[in-house]
Amino acid sequence: MRSEGVLRSYLPFAVLAAVLVVFPFVASTNLVNIGVFALIYGLAAIGLSLLMGLAGQVSLGHAAFFAVGAYTNAILITRYQVHGVLAAGAAVVVSMLIALLVGIPLLRLRGHFLALATLGLGIIVSVVVRELDVTGGTSGIFGIPKPEINGRVYDTPQEFFWLMTPVVVIGLLLARNLVRSRTGRALSAVNDSEVAAECLGVNTFALRLRVFILSAGYAGLAGVFYAYWLAVVSPEASGFQLSVKMLLMVVLGGLGTVWGAITGSIMVQGLDEGMRVLIPQLIPGATGEVQLVGFGVVLVLVIILLPGGLAQLAAMVTARLRGRQVERPAAGRSSPLESDGAPAAGGQGGHGEDGEPGSPYLGDVLDSAQIPERGSLVLSVRELTKRYGGVTAVREVNLDVYAGEILALIGPNGAGKTTCFNMISGVLAPTDGTIEVRGRRVEGRRPHVVAALGATRTFQNLQVFGSSTVLGNVAVARHLRSRSGVVRGMLSLARREERDIERIARAAVAAMGLADDADRLVKDLPFGRQRKVEVARALALSPMLLLLDEPMAGLSGPERDGLAALLRRTREAGVAVVLVEHDVDAVMALADRVAVMDEGRLIALGAPSVVRQDPAVIAAYLGTDDEADALLRQAAKEVY
Repeated sequence: MRSEGVLRSYLPFAVLAAVLVVFPFVASTNLVNIGVFALIYGLAAIGLSLLMGLAGQVSLGHAAFFAVGAYTNAILITRYQVHGVLAAGAAVVVSMLIALLVGIPLLRLRGHFLALATLGLGIIVSVVVRELDVTGGTSGIFGIPKPEINGRVYDTPQEFFWLMTPVVVIGLLLARNLVRSRTGRALSAVNDSEVAAECLGVNTFALRLRVFILSAGYAGLAGVFYAYWLAVVSPEASGFQLSVKMLLMVVLGGLGTVWGAITGSIMVQGLDEGMRVLIPQLIPGATGEVQLVGFGVVLVLVIILLPGGLAQLAAMVTARLRGRQVERPAAGRSSPLESDGAPAAGGQGGHGEDGEPGSPYLGDVLDSAQIPERGSLVLSVRELTKRYGGVTAVREVNLDVYAGEILALIGPNGAGKTTCFNMISGVLAPTDGTIEVRGRRVEGRRPHVVAALGATRTFQNLQVFGSSTVLGNVAVARHLRSRSGVVRGMLSLARREERDIERIARAAVAAMGLADDADRLVKDLPFGRQRKVEVARALALSPMLLLLDEPMAGLSGPERDGLAALLRRTREAGVAVVLVEHDVDAVMALADRVAVMDEGRLIALGAPSVVRQDPAVIAAYLGTDDEADALLRQAAKEVY
C-alpha cells in the first residue's frame, strides 16, 4: 500500500513530463518559443513560490538573483571559456552565496519592511550591472553560445524546450518533496503561529534563510537558461518589471501549491504576449511601462477576486463537483504549499466514551533518556522581574521546579503568571533576574533554545497551526528530535525518520483521546479539542519541563478528569509540570506544590493544604464563606 501511494504521488510529474515532451511536436514555433520563456520564468517562480508560500516572505527583487545567475554564467563562458556545465553550477552557487550574505540582515525584517528591502536589493543589482565594465554596462554581454551536450547543440526552440523539460520537472518534484518534509512542515507551522513553532524548537530564522537561499538558487539556474536562450544578457534581466512578472506568476498560480508556479508562468507568459499585441492597439505609442501597469492591474484584480489564485479556482470547481463548499482564503494569507506530508489516518485508538485521554500510549511518547532523575533541579528562577515603562508586571520572583513534580502557579487575573511563563519559555526577555533550565542560563534567549533543553509550553490563547491537521500539528513537535534538512527533504531520503515521527505523533494524539480526529484540520475542531491538541503537541516533544497555561479551559468535566490523570502519569514518568489554572479545586487535588502570585509578586509557595490556609492567599485570591472570610481577610491585612 505504501509503495502504491508513492507511485501515485509521482504520477502527476510523469504526466507533466509527457505533456512537455509532446508539446513541441504539436505546437507552432512561435508557441514553442513562448513555452521556452514560460519554463525559464517558471523555474524562477518555483523558488519564489517556496519563499512566499512556504517561508511566508514576500520578495519584490527576485529578479536580482535571476540576473546574478545570468551574468555569472555569461561572464564565465565568454571571458574565461569555462565549460558550460561548470559555468552553470558556478552561477547557481554565486546566486545562493549572495542570498546568504543579504539574507542574514534582510530576513530579520518582517512584512512590508522585508518586501521593501528586497526591492532595494533589486535596484542595487540593476545599477551595478549597468555601471560595471565586466557586465558590459548598458549594452550587456553578447555572443553567448548555445548549450552543447555530447556534441549536440540545442539552438532551436523545440530542442531548447526539451532541454529544459527535465530540469523544470525535477525542480518541481524537489520543491514538492521539500514542502512535505520536516522543513516544510515546520515552516508551515511558522506561518500559522511563529511563537508556537519556536516554543517547539523550530529555529524560524535559520529555516527561512535556507529557503531564501534555495529560492535564489532556482532563480540563478533560470537566469543561466535565460542567458543561453537569448545569447545575450542585458540590465533588463534585473529590472523591477521582471520581479513583478515572477510575483504575478506565483500569485496567479496560487500560493497554495508549488504547481501554481508552473501554471502561473504559462498564464502570465501568454498574458505578456497578448499585452504586447493588444496594448499598442488600444493605446498608440504605448511603451513597456504601460505593460507594467497592465501587470499591476491584473495582480490587484487577482488578489481581490481570487486571492488563492488558480489553485483556489481549481479547488472551488472540484468542491462544486463533489457537492461541498471550500473556504475562501483570506487575501494576503499564504496557505501551506501542499499537504503537510502527514500520513493518512488509520493509527491507534485511544479514548473512551467520554473522550478521556488514553494513558497506555504515553510511554510511546516520552523518552526516558531525555528525562532527568526524579527530584533533580530542572528550573531555577531568581529575582525574575519584568517592567513595562513605569509598570512592573513581575517583581523579583524566586522559584525552583524539580523533576517528577507538578507545581501549580495560581493567582488572580493580571497577577503576572503568563508573563512568567513567557519569560521562562523565551517569548519575553526579563528586565532583571536569571532563569536556568537544567543548569543553563536561558534568560533573553529565543524560545527554540529553551525548547532544545527540553522545556516547552502551551498557551492561554490558543496557538494551534490552523492550516494543518491534528496529526500535522503534533508532528511539528518532533522537529527537535529529527535531523533531516533541506537537501534530504528534497531528495526524500528521510522516510524512516518520517515513519518514526508519525508513530510518536499518533501515540501522542491517542494519549489525548484525539485518534478519531487525527486527520481533521485542527481549525475544524471545537475549542476544547483544540486545547487538547496543544497538550498533545507539547507532550510529543518529549519534554523534561512542561509549562501548561490554563490547559483545562474549555474542557468538559470528564475531559478535565482525563487530563488530570494524564498529568499524573506524566509526573510519574519524571517530567516536571508547571501548571497555570483558574480551577482552584482541580489545582489543589492535582499539584504537589502551589505557588501563588498577586500583583507580580510571589506571595506563597508550599503544599496545597498549607497554601489554602495562608491568610495572604485567602485575601488575594481564594476567598472563604460567611464570617470566617472577613476575619481571615482582616488578619491578612494586619500581616501585610
